[in-house]
Order: sequence, then C-alpha cells, then structure tokens
Amino acid sequence: MSEREPAKPATGGQHTTETPMAELSADDLALLGAEPLRRTDPPDIGPYRVLARLGGGGMGRLYLGRAADTEGTYGAGSLVAVKVIRSEYAEDERFRRRFEREIEAVRRVHGTYTAELLDSGFGRDELLWMATAYVPGLSLADAIERCGSLPAPVGWRLAREIGQALTAIAAVGIVHRDLKPSNVLLGPDGARVIDFGVAHTADASSLTLTGQHLGTPAFMSPEQADGREAGTASDVFSLGSVLAAAVTGSAPFGEGTTGDVIHRIIYSPPNEQVIAEVARSDPDLAELIGRCLDKDSSRRPSPQDVVEATRGHAPAGKWPDAVAGTAAARAGWHGKAVAVPSMDQLTILRRTKPEDPKEASGRRRWPLVVGAAAAVAIAGAAIALAASGEDAARRQAAITPAGSHSSATTTNSPHPTPASPRPTTAVTATVTAPPPSGNQPTGGATVPVRPQQPYDPPSNASPTRSTTTKAAPPATPAEPWKSCTYYSGTKLTQYDDHGTNVKEVQCILKARGYNIGPSGVDGIFGYDTLTEVKKFQSNHDLRVDGQVGPQTWSALRS
Repeated sequence: MSEREPAKPATGGQHTTETPMAELSADDLALLGAEPLRRTDPPDIGPYRVLARLGGGGMGRLYLGRAADTEGTYGAGSLVAVKVIRSEYAEDERFRRRFEREIEAVRRVHGTYTAELLDSGFGRDELLWMATAYVPGLSLADAIERCGSLPAPVGWRLAREIGQALTAIAAVGIVHRDLKPSNVLLGPDGARVIDFGVAHTADASSLTLTGQHLGTPAFMSPEQADGREAGTASDVFSLGSVLAAAVTGSAPFGEGTTGDVIHRIIYSPPNEQVIAEVARSDPDLAELIGRCLDKDSSRRPSPQDVVEATRGHAPAGKWPDAVAGTAAARAGWHGKAVAVPSMDQLTILRRTKPEDPKEASGRRRWPLVVGAAAAVAIAGAAIALAASGEDAARRQAAITPAGSHSSATTTNSPHPTPASPRPTTAVTATVTAPPPSGNQPTGGATVPVRPQQPYDPPSNASPTRSTTTKAAPPATPAEPWKSCTYYSGTKLTQYDDHGTNVKEVQCILKARGYNIGPSGVDGIFGYDTLTEVKKFQSNHDLRVDGQVGPQTWSALRS
C-alpha cells in the first residue's frame, strides 16, 4: 500500500462521515453499487484492503476490496469481492471444516460463467472469508427491478450461460443450493454465477449443520424444501424458476409467507399465468422451463441438456441498454490507492498484528523483577524489626559459643577476638517470583539479608564471609517440536500428499498445540492437516494457502 499518497477521494466525490479512511467517494460507491463502511467493519481481511460494503445475506457479509499492496491508479479489474462468514457459523469447528472442504472443491471450478475464487482463509481475528473476482455488472435481480420482464432472447442467453456454469460446478461435485437472481451477475462479457462457496458439496451432506436451511424459498427445489437430499437436479429446478422470473418478472410459485411458498413448491404446479406469459413470448423456452420445474428430479434435464436445448435459438447479443450501460461504466471505473494515515495504520497494526512473544515476555518480566525486589526488601525489614525487638536474654541465647556447631547458617570471622566471641549471624531469605510466561525458566532467587545487630562489632574486626548457597536456575526446556525427526527438508508439501514429510508437518503442528484431527501423525495430508496449516500460516503472517513450502517450513522449525 502506498504511503506517499494523501488520503483523499478517488474521483473527487464527498466522503461519508462514518469512516474517515474511506478511499471511495460517494460517486464511486453509487457507480459500483456499494455502500460506505461502518466503524465496526474490518479495515483489512487477509491480504485485502476493505473499501466498501456490497451487501449481506443469511451466511455472511460481502465487502468490496483490493490487494493491500496496490499503489497508484487501479481499475475495476483489480477489485475483489470478499465474503465474511457470520461469526456464529465461523466459530463452529464443524462448519469451518466443511467450509474448507468446499473451498478446495471450488478452487477446481474453472468455468467461463463463474466468478473465479482467488483466496480464502481463517484470519487472526477469527474471520472466516473467501475472495472472488469482482464482476462489474448488475445482478439479475437488479436488472429485473430496473427493466421488468426481459426479452426471450435474453432468457435463452441466460439458459445457455447459467447452464454452462452449473455444468462446471457439478463437474467437481458441488451443489449450489441457492441459485437465485441475486446470485447471477450480468457482466460486460456474460453472466456469472456466484456465491457457491458456502454450498454443500454433493459428498458432504452428512456435515450439514442441524437445523440449517440453505437456500431462498421462492427458488428452492421440492426436495430441498422438503429436507430431502438435493443434487445437481435441484440446481436445475432453481434454474427453471430463475428463467421464469427473468422473462416474466415473477417467480413461478408466487409470493407470500415462507410456509405457503414452500408448500406450493412441494405440492403445486408452477403458476399457470407465469408459464403462459413465457409461452406467449417463446413456446420453446416455456417448454424448457416446464421440464426444469418437474417435481420428479429424475425427469429434469441435466445442466448440459439445458445448454444443448439452447442451440438453434438466437440468444441476445447484449443485455438491455440499462444493464449494458451500467456494466460498461463499472468495467471502466478507475480509482486511486490512498495511504492509511499513520495513526490509523497503527490502529490497524494493533488490531491485526500478533504480539511478538519475546517483546511480550520482556514486558511481563519487568513487573516480576520489580515485585521480587520489593518482596526481598519487605522480608529484610521484617527480620530486622524482629531482631531489634528481642530482649537481652534471647539475644544471648542466640549466640553460638566458640567451638560449638549450630544448625543455623552462620557467617564467622576467621580470627575471632576475645572481645567479640559471638559470631555474626546471616539470614538467608528465599523469594520465589511467579512463573513467567513463554519459554522463560522458573525458579527461586536466593538473596542473603543481614539483620540489624544489637551492637556493632569492633572496628578492627575481620570482615565477614558469607557461606550461603544460591539456587541454580533450571535449564530452559528444549522446544517439544524439535523431537520431530521424520523429515528435514523443505519439499513443497500440500493437500493429498503422503509420506515422512507430511508426518513432520503433523508432528510439529501437534507439538505446537494445533489439533491435527483424530488420526494424529499418520502421514496423510488431509482436511484436518490442511486446516491447521492454514491456521499456523495466519498466526505467523505467512501466505494462507495451506501449502508447506520453504517459508512455512522455516516458521514451523523456528
């Protein structure tokens, strides 16, 4: 991030007063379809600077951002959409593990009509997030609101492009489960299906959270609404509802309470007036939508069948003018990266940078040293007061005669004189400080304290010699992870790898207190190991990609 540019609007608009660090002007926000940040919003998420809000839903909040190290002028192609999962889900370990599994599947989706997944992570602030490329266009929901019903050629284009997106998603075993107009973006170069990163994978239905209902009622499939297993055919049903809504402006199962809509989806045919309106516009498109909305999932076409059905029909070459104009304007937007003011940067660093253990332990040691010194002083004063208050008889009894042995620790003159036969007694006070945190050794500090005497020895007396014994501090224990000796190299180690290098990663993580799962050190780089590697990388300011390369190896062993 540039530290040279002053904080000012990107295009000269007025900043909102809610966030003094805003990089986007009011005009920028209006053009990009975003909202200003609020004080509770994070300034950074992973490697991205947060610029504005894009919206929210049942699973989380969506932010507009850019790479934190961007400098100078940048365009819409540098923007990203970062989704932060709601804390009640992110704090659930089962949900996080399911999310990680689905993210790995999403990474394998490479369809022309899907938004590319760029990154994901579980940050040091316990934010579970995923970042995708920003699509500079309107959502289909916004297009319907602006234009009303869309022409049949636009419907055929949507059928082809969304069908191709669902084909790519299904190829890696993902079921979207929440396909709806707001999750279809109309960009300058085509439609994009988004928000399938929090959907269930087809082989992970057993990980569904109890009581969780993914999906929007008006666009659910009957099996999804009824709580039954939903596969790719469920997404095809949702596609039929989306196409009907696009061409007519109305969902095929109407509106009303959630219970009423779900009941109609499960038991009633689609609204006859909606289907009739589609048929008046294009009978073939109405027939395709009808097949997609079949109650029996086995009779619905596959996503590829939908794509094949569009052949022979002329799709729209461009979106309606109101949609195309907005998409072109957003695609041509440019902004200017601004620096975070020094005080604000310090605040961000304090909020996000993990504390240096050495600095922290140093700060904690000083109070302990001062406290130990104070304890010694108090102990000495108490002993002195006790000694000065003894009566003469007790003082005489405390004197050890010459030539006798005492069980007390004493300090004797090597050449006692007859005038002073009494040896000088030294008292040893042992002060044990509370055990410090971190890797600091524990133990007591022995301090000799000489009490006040009832009278001073003669000035010609020989100096005293202390025979007290100091406790030696225990040796600092070796780091437990240094006992891991499976592998000593730096080979790139990643998900689905097997062998001693994986065992080394697991052993070190486990010794450092990370939970690598019930299988323990088994040499298989599975989802549990992947999750903990990412946590370790996040905690140590490394790139959170789940891959153990030279930098992560070095941090693990340091």
